[in-house]
Amino acid sequence: MKELLREKGFLAAMVVSFLGFAMGFPFYQVEFPLGSGSFIQFYQASLESQVTLFLIPIAAVLPPGGSYVRESASGFLKLYLSRVSRMDYIRAKTCLVYAGGFLPFFLAGTLSFLFCFFFLYPLELKGAVSWEEARGAVETLLRISFIGGIIAEFSGIFAAVFRNYYMAYGLPFVVYYMMVILKERYFPKMYVMYPGEWVLCKESWGTGNAGIWVFFLVVSLAVMLSHSLILYWRLQEV
Repeated sequence: MKELLREKGFLAAMVVSFLGFAMGFPFYQVEFPLGSGSFIQFYQASLESQVTLFLIPIAAVLPPGGSYVRESASGFLKLYLSRVSRMDYIRAKTCLVYAGGFLPFFLAGTLSFLFCFFFLYPLELKGAVSWEEARGAVETLLRISFIGGIIAEFSGIFAAVFRNYYMAYGLPFVVYYMMVILKERYFPKMYVMYPGEWVLCKESWGTGNAGIWVFFLVVSLAVMLSHSLILYWRLQEV
């Protein structure tokens, strides 16, 4: 966590995420007095906005995705490996990259929720919290955070493969929007590979939408394993 917090991109990713949630907030729908549970509904709308969907691949790659490029180019990697084993470095780097994509969205989303609660809840005509809606909002935030972690791992993979900042930061964005274009223009029923559906979770994912969490778990493990194997291969050259 200390290494992650020292990353300049981590704070930038949090700011971008928070701005995305704020820009997606439906201010035009706010009419006083507010109905019960309105602050959760507005918060949910900000999470599901097109602005948020657009900014996910931008914010996710900002923290440590390209850190391997910097470490290998500067020679710091050799010094680092003289103090820890290769396997320790691989484990730390893989987890660091995933956390660097997951945490900015989760923390920014939590901060956005607190803003909605403190500023809008007192304005409700009859303050009440629907725990069903609150759970739905938390699940949406978690889905966005998982997407951020997965995209960050792709950034780490591209960084290790190409050893190039442009590939590390730009290629995940291209892949992300290729999936959006393929679904919207050519394969309208291919919702499993559609990032917007990962956020909204409107299609059939099994009982209680359990399938979406299995999907995130499997994909997260797959990209983390792939990243680890590529790092192991690269470290043989050091």
